[in-house]
Amino acid sequence: MRIYNATRFLFPRSYRLRVFAICFGSVHIPLITFLVIQGLRGQWDWSMITALLIATVVGTGVAIVGLAGLLAPIQLAMDRLAQLQRGESVEDCPEAGQDLAGDLLRATTEASQSTIRRIDRLKGAAATDALTGLANRRGLLEKLGEKMQNGSRGSIALLDGDRFKQVNDRLGHSEGDRLLKRIASRILDNVRESDIAGRWGGDEFVIYFDGLDRDGAIAAITRIKGAVLRRSPILLDGEPVAFSHGCASLETPGRKAFDRALEEADKELYRDKARRMSA
Repeated sequence: MRIYNATRFLFPRSYRLRVFAICFGSVHIPLITFLVIQGLRGQWDWSMITALLIATVVGTGVAIVGLAGLLAPIQLAMDRLAQLQRGESVEDCPEAGQDLAGDLLRATTEASQSTIRRIDRLKGAAATDALTGLANRRGLLEKLGEKMQNGSRGSIALLDGDRFKQVNDRLGHSEGDRLLKRIASRILDNVRESDIAGRWGGDEFVIYFDGLDRDGAIAAITRIKGAVLRRSPILLDGEPVAFSHGCASLETPGRKAFDRALEEADKELYRDKARRMSA
């Protein structure tokens, strides 16, 4: 680092120009030496001077072009790291030799890939409900926003457990957690790849049924409820824990439209819950 630091006064903002300047000066040393000797002798061999001058100019050009090519891997590595810093997609560096520049490109590719994988894991964790493995509120909104922006239209369904607080109070939170996992598993078994399912909070789940109108969503959520009750019943006072639901169409992109649809589905859910309680 000593030479690097000692030459920082030369083009302090351009490493490439600094290398070129040092190369330029080094290439001219033979010509300058010859001119000094000629001057001390008082003899000027202009044919030799001309030949040396031409050779120096040609050598300088060749050196600059060659150095530009040899410095290209450094610039490429810098460009890839800058893309990574800006959050852009990063292409792998091209295959290189078993030299210092090749090691730099391979290290840059490995570091970029490792960082991208780590970022993807963090993004996935931030958008996933740790208990059920479904999307959490943030993840559901992100996925739904992307789908709606791509022209998707469908319906929102809310699924909520009845007497779920009693499950936690009387059977324990571990049993309540197991029930939530079973519900999530049944949901995943009964939705399509184009649908989006998430845990909205507590024992409340939100499902977006891609391409289904409200009636289609009601049929789908009813099927999911039946699957939960058939395969994963939890009994309280001899009766299985039931579920209430509400559905609403979602035909317009944007958070406001989603909030309106969610509010409509929530009202229907509580009407369904009230009917069950009165029955």
